[in-house]
Amino acid sequence: MISFIGRSVIQKIITLFFVSIVSFLIIHIAPGKPSQVDPMNPKFTPEVVERFRKEFHLDKPLHVQYLYFYKNLFTGETVSWKDNQSVLKKIWERFLNSLPLFIVGTIITWTLSFPIGIRSAIFRGQFYDRSATFLSYLLISIPGFFFAYVLIIFVVNQFHVPVIGMETFGIGDGASLPHIFMDRIWHLLLPSVLGATGGIAVLSRYVRSQMLEVEGQDYIRTARAKGLPPEQVHYKHALRNALLPFVTMFGLILPGLIGGSVIIESIFSWPGMGRMAYEAILARDYPIILTVNFVSAVLVLAGTFISDLLYLIVDPRIRL
Repeated sequence: MISFIGRSVIQKIITLFFVSIVSFLIIHIAPGKPSQVDPMNPKFTPEVVERFRKEFHLDKPLHVQYLYFYKNLFTGETVSWKDNQSVLKKIWERFLNSLPLFIVGTIITWTLSFPIGIRSAIFRGQFYDRSATFLSYLLISIPGFFFAYVLIIFVVNQFHVPVIGMETFGIGDGASLPHIFMDRIWHLLLPSVLGATGGIAVLSRYVRSQMLEVEGQDYIRTARAKGLPPEQVHYKHALRNALLPFVTMFGLILPGLIGGSVIIESIFSWPGMGRMAYEAILARDYPIILTVNFVSAVLVLAGTFISDLLYLIVDPRIRL
């Protein structure tokens, strides 16, 4: 088991190194240069450009730029080209904003998907299964931005409450702590539910199909022939063996902290990581883009490492 974990850690460190190189090369191969003169900005003179290039080591060879960038990144000296603020500080602030949105949305998705999918598999072809299938495909088909605007209009018209941003404008002026807390919860609820709808629709379909596949195995028919209770057959024998693919899926949800909520954060004016990455791409803020790519790779590899550990728990054969 220890050797398995050790090999997994070494493989992921090597993978992260190559991912950092590929990300750095792709950013610099993309059209346009960070130091090119902007004809629409009279202050951006050739002299300013040259000073900019020297300050950020853009006048050096590409491999030297790579070493300078990651050295400054790990020492906290890398700054945004847009506002000259520390990249790690900006990402950490946005990370804390995205984290509750991610946690609540993930809890809602995984808490509802499994009961819906399992019940659809158990009552295959019946009214519940057909209704759940119809609603799932309906939620998958509706564009997220359209559903978001419909939901915002409905909530504002029916309940007359603000839903944009992380908190109601001016709430901190004289409001009590419980009032501020409930206001934050309210603003968090709507984007979290919206982000979970698509995940519930997709994941419940996976749960249903995986349960149906396991329910057709010989050992399940043998368990039924022995007279075991249906609940024990479904939830002890079938469900545990159907969990293995979802261990992989669970480990890969961590990158959703960055890329999974760009549309939602933009519509609800939520200052999260996805929105920051989108704005950095538009502004060609290369330090932010490269750092976000690096953090995304770390999250993916951390998720797969968590999956490796969960495999050891779910499938005893892997420990052997």
